[in-house]
Amino acid sequence: MTPRLGIFLAVLAMAPPLARGQTEAQALSASFRNAARPVLPAVVTIRGLGGLRPIAPLPGFVDPSNPFPGRDGVPDAGGSGVIVDSARGYIVTNDHVVPDAPRLVVTLADGRERTVREVRRDPRSDIALLIIDPKNLPAQAQWGDSEALDLADWVLAIGQPFGLSGTVTAGIVSGGRRGFSPVGYDDLLQTSAAINPGSSGGPLIDLQGKVVGINVAIKTLSGGYEGVGFAVPSARARRVVSDLAEFGQVRRSVLGISTEPTDPERVADGQSPPGVRVTSVVKGSPAEVAGLRLGDVILKVGDRPTLSPAAIRSAVEFAPAGRDLALTIFRDGQEMELACKPEPPGAPAQIEPRPLGP
Repeated sequence: MTPRLGIFLAVLAMAPPLARGQTEAQALSASFRNAARPVLPAVVTIRGLGGLRPIAPLPGFVDPSNPFPGRDGVPDAGGSGVIVDSARGYIVTNDHVVPDAPRLVVTLADGRERTVREVRRDPRSDIALLIIDPKNLPAQAQWGDSEALDLADWVLAIGQPFGLSGTVTAGIVSGGRRGFSPVGYDDLLQTSAAINPGSSGGPLIDLQGKVVGINVAIKTLSGGYEGVGFAVPSARARRVVSDLAEFGQVRRSVLGISTEPTDPERVADGQSPPGVRVTSVVKGSPAEVAGLRLGDVILKVGDRPTLSPAAIRSAVEFAPAGRDLALTIFRDGQEMELACKPEPPGAPAQIEPRPLGP
């Protein structure tokens, strides 16, 4: 066999795998396009006019709505948002995107501008609901199920990084549930999809084109994208938005306990399963009524494992007040289940709705 014939046969043998790879790449590209196209018209740009927004980024993290991290304030700073109810003019964004300015303006994907009529905020979850004139708005984005996401699932981030509206970046769910904010949530979605200054408040979508998160922050040493971004999961954002729309504030339930993570040494020695240890119980609280005691280790709230105090808070706060919630606990060497009825904490700490514009 001549050398030329040998080369030809080698190339021929490689052709089927290469063709399959190209077909798979084209199919993935089509999936990205099909997911992004229906959502892009619903993604908006948000700007505050006539005021400064104070900026206080977390150490090591950057507010992606701020193109100049480290400065004390930025005139007309803004970010992204997504229309979730066209009929009512509802737009979801991050609370930190909303500046304390006398006027907020939303720029639609087609360039039209609308003045924000009202802002309803929930700083604790970093979610805000903006209300604009609903006339002739594009089709709304649809909520997806963040709880159905798994590690390495594909996701797309949409927003206006550096003022470049309609930008789509692709990545995967790159880590388990994360937490870093002062409010104590540890359920943020970590993604490798590029999120940059201006992307805050934009949607993170799955390959079905459903909103599974609201982009919130990036981990960076340079002030730009370095491969790690975070989004508020839709499971929480959707509930917050629902309460803001219906009540103007978020209703949260409490058990009336303080907790701490179980000692890793006790877990390693087999003295306790992984969970959260109860360190105090408020007298007369739902937890005391249910029979929780100091030293109990809470393993699950409902069917959700609780490996941190933040996990308990996330599981309890949106539980219906006054209705039974199952707690799986470890006490005296054995597991048992208690029925607890969470109750509202009293006066809400949320910011009152702020009417704006005509």
